[in-house]
Amino acid sequence: MKEVFPGIFLIKEVRKFLKFIESTNIYVIAGPDGLIYDGGYGTKRLVNSVINEVQKIKELYQYKNERINLTRILPSHSHSDHISGLSKLRKALGVKIMVTKDMANIIMDKQRYAYAYRSDSYRDYFIINSGLKRKLKSYLLSKLSNFFWNLISGISFVKDPDEIIDDNTEILINDETWKIFPSPGHSFDHISLYNEEKGILFTGDNLFKSISGWLGPPESNLDDYMKTLEIYSNLKNLKLILPAHGEPIENPKERINEIILHRENRNKQVFDLINEFREEGITSKQIINKIYTNGRNIIKQIARGWVSLTLKKLEAENHIYRKESKKEIRFFPVNKL
Repeated sequence: MKEVFPGIFLIKEVRKFLKFIESTNIYVIAGPDGLIYDGGYGTKRLVNSVINEVQKIKELYQYKNERINLTRILPSHSHSDHISGLSKLRKALGVKIMVTKDMANIIMDKQRYAYAYRSDSYRDYFIINSGLKRKLKSYLLSKLSNFFWNLISGISFVKDPDEIIDDNTEILINDETWKIFPSPGHSFDHISLYNEEKGILFTGDNLFKSISGWLGPPESNLDDYMKTLEIYSNLKNLKLILPAHGEPIENPKERINEIILHRENRNKQVFDLINEFREEGITSKQIINKIYTNGRNIIKQIARGWVSLTLKKLEAENHIYRKESKKEIRFFPVNKL
């Protein structure tokens, strides 16, 4: 653990294996009525590592003769790397699970969790889900993917959260006012936590220091994401961003503006490629291969998410249209951006 701000500690859940998966940050706002932000993974090793680090924080406070009592745990959103450890940490640390209404509905059980993240007919504009064979393949791949992520997450569902709150409210943490507000984009149920006096913002998976956050169907939305970035940018006295992955961001305004510009450039890049191939059209896969000419397959797979969302956005704004055949979807420009 590391104290990233007086009284706020960062605990990193680092995987021993599968190191290509980004480590998850769990934050402890220590004090007489403290709070844990994000629940992390639920595997035995990673949960125990968090418990051990929390114990070190408690020992540090006891050594300084300062009171510490962690009373609640609040996730930023309901993806598996943020909620899987909730029930186990509640049992081990005696904290209450605090969630929004949307989160409570999603994490209640396996069926509701799967339903919340079900794919739509054109999950990523790469596969046309028509015909029995294609539908079966899509179904099996979805089931396999869910099984894999649930397995490595050690997910435990929460049927009985202790406190259900509104996603736009204020709470007291150690007698200080913190604002909880909706921040969709990465996920539709995403929230952020902000203390204006300290200038500290917890952004979950919406903003990172050195990488772009994952955006993809079915739960992400580009318009919502840009609105959230604008809200972040307009926060008064913003000094420090504490993200759910990676390192703290000490130049918050500059980083927010970088990501806004990055997304705008990505929109233009995709449209320009579609316009370049306006006669014959271009597929999603071809767009990715043009953008990531030397990219590894894993990078191209991850890119499917943001490319799909960009295509949906451009189509909804009537900048592009698609033509479908039995095997593929090709995109054509309507007008210039």
